[in-house]
Amino acid sequence: MPFISNVNGQAYRLEINADEQPVKVSLDGTIHEIDWRQLAGLVNNIQGGHYSLLIAGYSYDIYVRNITRADEKSAQKTYEIFLNGQRLEVKVEDERTRILSQLTTSSANASAAQIEAPMPGLVIGLPYEVGAQISAGQTVVVLEAMKMENDLTAPITGTIKELRVNKGQTVDQGEVLVIIERDA
Repeated sequence: MPFISNVNGQAYRLEINADEQPVKVSLDGTIHEIDWRQLAGLVNNIQGGHYSLLIAGYSYDIYVRNITRADEKSAQKTYEIFLNGQRLEVKVEDERTRILSQLTTSSANASAAQIEAPMPGLVIGLPYEVGAQISAGQTVVVLEAMKMENDLTAPITGTIKELRVNKGQTVDQGEVLVIIERDA
């Protein structure tokens, strides 16, 4: 599965084929063969530890610690990585989650936001009615697509102005499902 890795503000497309030895990693289309071993873990079930990494004949010691924040979605993870004395903050999310979040975001100054279908699917849930007050991050539509339930969340705090779909309705990619008006 492809991932999007954001390293200090720069996004990279990452694919890992761990079924082969050495492991093959595609970073923005360039394939790298890597060999890595965990030398020591972290205590208290914190993800990360001390690793030895071999890339193109060079050896690196890296220290990794999961610093995922409470406001991040379950498919997103943030790691603090120390490599050659440099601290990197790396956010990793699967490509599907990134597409969903991009389709439900809006400009910070916008007076309204539209929630669009990220892919064709079936509306299986509309937890709120027109006029409902909602907060940014609350699920406003549940869309079933490719046998998966996708929670589409409100990018702004406001009032549901329009529901353009009904439960049980099939929708096309890009179709506007809900309009939210920002609170004054």
